[in-house]
Amino acid sequence: MSAKLPPEFADLEQWVAAWALPTEKARYFALLGRSVEELRPFYDAMLARSPQIIAYLSKQPAAVMTGPAQVLYDLMLTFVETAHPIELKWQTTDIETPVDPARLQFHGPSAERYT
Repeated sequence: MSAKLPPEFADLEQWVAAWALPTEKARYFALLGRSVEELRPFYDAMLARSPQIIAYLSKQPAAVMTGPAQVLYDLMLTFVETAHPIELKWQTTDIETPVDPARLQFHGPSAERYT
């Protein structure tokens, strides 16, 4: 992946290819495709840096965010959306449901990035 983070977050670069995902749909299926044990290193790395990430992103105008700031934002969204299995001490990354995840439909900004 050619996307890069802002230089002050270079230590998180190893997570960009797998976790800097631009849509809720992509983040949801990435979460389902991994175990809680696989999430833990990403979660720990992002949790440790989240105060700095929030401070950095709070200075970026969301409506025109692009480039490295957008990659960092996408990474943070994935962190937020994948934290619940760890924080709630789940044994799996998804709760049992009678609905096949492949049948879920994502609309609007959840399905694609609007630019």
